[in-house]
Amino acid sequence: MLTVREISEKHIFEDGLTKIAPKERTFLQSWEYGELQKKLGYDPLYLGLFQGEKLIKSWLFVLFRAKRGTYLFSPYGVFDEVEMAILMPFLKGYSKKHAVDFLRFSPLLTNSPEHIALFQSLGFRDAPVHLMHPELLWLLDISKTEDEILAQMRKNTRYYVKRAEKDGVTIESGSTQELLDKFYDIHMETAKRHGFVPYSKKFLDAQLEVFEPLEKIKIFLGIYQGKPISAAVIMYYGDEGVYHHGASLSDYSKIPASYLIQWEAILEAKRKGISTYNFWGVVENAPKHPWAGLSFFKQGFGGEGRYILHCQDYPITPKYWFNWLVETVRRWKRGY
Repeated sequence: MLTVREISEKHIFEDGLTKIAPKERTFLQSWEYGELQKKLGYDPLYLGLFQGEKLIKSWLFVLFRAKRGTYLFSPYGVFDEVEMAILMPFLKGYSKKHAVDFLRFSPLLTNSPEHIALFQSLGFRDAPVHLMHPELLWLLDISKTEDEILAQMRKNTRYYVKRAEKDGVTIESGSTQELLDKFYDIHMETAKRHGFVPYSKKFLDAQLEVFEPLEKIKIFLGIYQGKPISAAVIMYYGDEGVYHHGASLSDYSKIPASYLIQWEAILEAKRKGISTYNFWGVVENAPKHPWAGLSFFKQGFGGEGRYILHCQDYPITPKYWFNWLVETVRRWKRGY
């Protein structure tokens, strides 16, 4: 008999993660990501699917409380039809005890008719948010040799990697607070230039604090004439390296430091025995989208896209519709 129960011990939870295929494991489902959210004032919910006393699988959910509604969120969880049938009664009971207004799933599932039908059959609806996490991932197979990876790059991308070195760009990398502070300064300038909401210093500090002891995070800085002009934060987890944050200074836009950073991050992933480099989110056929230029940059390294199922909501209380209205208006204003 299959049951869902809360897990309070890290080693038990992580044992359940090992049951998931390596390419489906993500740092967003890790114990550490739950601890990161705890530092930000949210409540992680560590769940396990058990057959008797045998742990079959683990999932992370996070309880968010906001003025527009309280919701229980699954960041990139992986579920099948049987698991959802067992999980939903547990989540409904939990929601009743904790005054949850709706469930929100951003599942790491292919955007297929079968997965769409699964969530629709359970009463889910498309979330009004544009996205909670990227829904088109750009993935590069780095199990090949360095020469093979270079050969599959766009010609200009390969040129810029080499030119950055000729221009005198050097890469500084590590997992220190000093490097993160330098990243943050560039990140804030980038956010102001492009008009997006930056990650808070509190979030970035917490991310470093919980993942650094496991050597799962690394900051890369592109140094030009002694000055950091470009930066990236890379997560290494499971079988992938993830380009999670990036930033650059506009005054040095003609110096291709960001290209060399990505190449060094890819090489670091290869040294760790990782076979996939995840460039995170991209957009396609949307030349006016704010991510269009960044997407062109990422895709120049080669690779292919993976379409993820759109974020799904399960309304529980009438307050959900207030949240739906707020997020819908916000999406319209942003032009998505």
